Amino acid sequence: MEGFRWGILGPGNIARSFSKGLSLLPDAVKFAVGSRSLERAREFAAEQGFEKFYGSYEELARDPEIDAIYVATPHPMHEEATLVCLTNGKPVVCEKPFAANAKQATRMVECARQNKLFL
Repeated sequence: MEGFRWGILGPGNIARSFSKGLSLLPDAVKFAVGSRSLERAREFAAEQGFEKFYGSYEELARDPEIDAIYVATPHPMHEEATLVCLTNGKPVVCEKPFAANAKQATRMVECARQNKLFL
């Protein structure tokens, strides 16, 4: 498969906007969606044209075919979701606000540096 394969973690309204933006990029592939609810992931994947869907964030982060993950969870969950992705070797783009506080942001950045990944 050619192109850059994106995963989206957290299929909410902001994720819909990001998905629409991916449609404008010639090399972007809407690849996989992860949610705490398999049904929500399935619905989002069908609505937005993603190939795969998962009923957990960990399953999404473990998919070896994903090139990067966009974190679109509710703000209080950004740290946890981002760390799951980074510890599974995935570069991350995290929506704003990046973290709830400086401590969380520091942990996220340190994890990215340890794993030599984009964040």
